[in-house]
Formats: sequence, structure tokens, C-alpha cells
Amino acid sequence: MKNKFIIIIISLFISTISYAENLLIEAKNITIDKDKVTSVFKNKVVIKTKEKIIKSEFAKYNKDLGIIIIKEKVEAKDELNNIINTEYAEYNEKSKILKSKGVTKITTPDNYILQGEDITVDNQNKVIFSDKNSTLKDLDDNKIFLENFEYSMKTNIFKSIGLVKLKDKENNTYEFSQTYIDTKKKEILGTDIKVYLNQEDFKINKRNNPRLFANSAKVSSDKSIFSKSIFTICEYRKNDKCPPWTIQSRKMLHDSKKKLSIMIML
Repeated sequence: MKNKFIIIIISLFISTISYAENLLIEAKNITIDKDKVTSVFKNKVVIKTKEKIIKSEFAKYNKDLGIIIIKEKVEAKDELNNIINTEYAEYNEKSKILKSKGVTKITTPDNYILQGEDITVDNQNKVIFSDKNSTLKDLDDNKIFLENFEYSMKTNIFKSIGLVKLKDKENNTYEFSQTYIDTKKKEILGTDIKVYLNQEDFKINKRNNPRLFANSAKVSSDKSIFSKSIFTICEYRKNDKCPPWTIQSRKMLHDSKKKLSIMIML
């Protein structure tokens, strides 16, 4: 006999307020414990809540705690089209918080891809965050290495405080102490910038080590603007001594497409 999908609708009253939240769980195989508190779902599991749909191969629901343990090929997709993939997660239907444990992938509506671990999705406050190391890849194949992050689902902005490194497709390296990454506008705002340029366009000879330090920057795919910047192409010196010459400017504009830099001097 062919297995049929079994659907259970569970209504949970929050506190003493006469408000019901419906939780719909579908699966090919369901087991309900004798205490009628715990239910186990296996094979083609689909969990539907007000704000998201979660698919997996296994789920264990505790009615008293309001906790669902979700395992194996977990994919959670919300109404804003953020997609979370992992192998283990827990969902709290009271707080509407989904927590992953272990390796986790996030795909944003703008197709930015974040690889990280132990990520929290707060559906009430519309934020996703983690204090673990993560790597964010944008549409220009730039890789951004984060020590932590917070992503606003409302504004489509990643925020990270601490050492942030960006490596672009030209193998240039950017370091920031704080960044805001706008996935809609496809631009990065950062402070305390150190840029190590490996493009040949910036070099007179192979021994040059072009680099730029700035107070703040706005970086996009075609243009970068640096405020209160210092630029040099001199080789590195022992004991981190100052280079023989530098150019200082109030603002520097670098046009990646035209391969042109404009400096507004102090």
C-alpha cells in the first residue's frame, strides 16, 4: 500500500490571550508518543508557519515546549525570499526564532550567498545574525570575511563590527573595522580602511606595493570613494617604517571601469 501524507494541524494558545497560532506539519510518516506531547515526523516533512515554510526529512515537535527539532536537508524559506539551508535547526513557535547548529548557508533575495555556522533567524524582529566567522559572496564574486554579522531582512543590509576582509576578483584586499553591506544598492560602507592593491595598473615596477589607508569608504562594483586617505606605491620597509613618499587627499575617487583615480587634495 502506498504511503499517504498525514496532516496535523496544531493550535497553540499563547499565554492567557485568546489568540491561536496554527502550525501545519505534513509528512509521509508520523509517530505520536503515548503522552500526546511529542510527535515525530519523517520523510518529506513540510512545516508551514505564518512567516515561513520549512522542509526537511525529520522533525520532532514538543507541544508543551513549542519547540520543533528539524534535521536532514533542512531548507527554510520566508515570505521575503530569504533561504536558509542546514542539516540541523530548532524552531521556537512562541518566539518565532529559528536557530541552526553547524554549517549553514543563507541566500538573500538579491542572491548574495553567506556561508557560516550557528545562525539565528529572528522572524519577529526581521534579523538574521551570528557571532561565528562567515563568508559572504556578492554578485561580482567578491568574498567578504566576517567575524560576526547581523542582517536586516527589512533593509537588506549586513552589518559587521570587528575585522572585516574583502578580496575582490582582481585579488585586491580591503580591511575594515566596521562595515555596512547594502545588497539592494550593491555597495559597501566601511570605516578604518586599509587597501592592499595587487592590480598591475597601480604599479610602476614589480617591486611596488601600492596601498591606501582611509578613514571611511564607499565601495561599489564600478566606483570607490575614500575619505581622508593616504596613498603610496613604495615597497614595505623594515619595522613598519613610513614610506619615503605618500599622497594625502581629502577625498579620492577610483573608477574601476575607466581605470581612473581622482584625488581632491587637502
